[in-house]
Amino acid sequence: MTIQQTPLDRRTVLGSILVGITTGLAGCSALSDSDDAPSTDSGGEIIQSVAVEGVELVVELERDAVDQLNLIDPSGELFAHQMIESGVSRTMLEIGTDYPVGEYELIGLADEETVETTSVTLEPDLELTELRLARDYPEEMYEGARDSSTEAEAILTVTNRGTGPTAATALRFEGDVPFPSHESYDEAGESGIHDPESDFGADAESIALPAGETVLIYSNTLPFSPASTRSKCDSIGRDGQFTVRLSTSHATDHSLDYVIHYLGTGPDDCEIEIEGPL
Repeated sequence: MTIQQTPLDRRTVLGSILVGITTGLAGCSALSDSDDAPSTDSGGEIIQSVAVEGVELVVELERDAVDQLNLIDPSGELFAHQMIESGVSRTMLEIGTDYPVGEYELIGLADEETVETTSVTLEPDLELTELRLARDYPEEMYEGARDSSTEAEAILTVTNRGTGPTAATALRFEGDVPFPSHESYDEAGESGIHDPESDFGADAESIALPAGETVLIYSNTLPFSPASTRSKCDSIGRDGQFTVRLSTSHATDHSLDYVIHYLGTGPDDCEIEIEGPL
């Protein structure tokens, strides 16, 4: 399943560390029965199944067997809890995208007594699968993209094969691209990622990368600017190399290396092709 990039609401992140978790999110109250949701536990008699959908932990329960769920993080601290009303057999706990990675304990209680416990492993596993020049795939660009953006930006395909969500927080281009990422982007805390919800071409604060899903991330720093391409033809020569680097909310960097070919007879006649990943 491929989804377009989705900006992570700041309130969603903050909500993931609150003790009180509601049974639904504004605008997202319906729970999906997607077969693509990563299953983290086969379940028992009372906690029958546990799966990650988006940035929530979805739990199937024996009806009226428990009145509360506690989610304990790898350090033994209470991460979230959920009150279970009478008649409920399916609920969710929000985990967000900035949580401690590792094994959690999900505890079902009735009248403050533990009736069943199961373990849940939450850990993202990202793969940067492909980088494409937007100019070569204009149909893949986000809705409303300007021609100047399509000519200069890149599309990165990212797959989360893990059991927990995370978020992309920074996209950088290093090396022999026409317009490498400036150190000032890091100093200013700019992500370099296009925000699909901005009408002014702003950077996204972060982009959610749900478990079991593939997301398209769009650069927002003009790394393949035609103007910069022309100036690179003489200075780089025919071949160069560059790195695309993605940072996440779990303080992890992922990267791909590519060869870039500058093709042309002079600064006024220069085209580029990329080859890789290496």
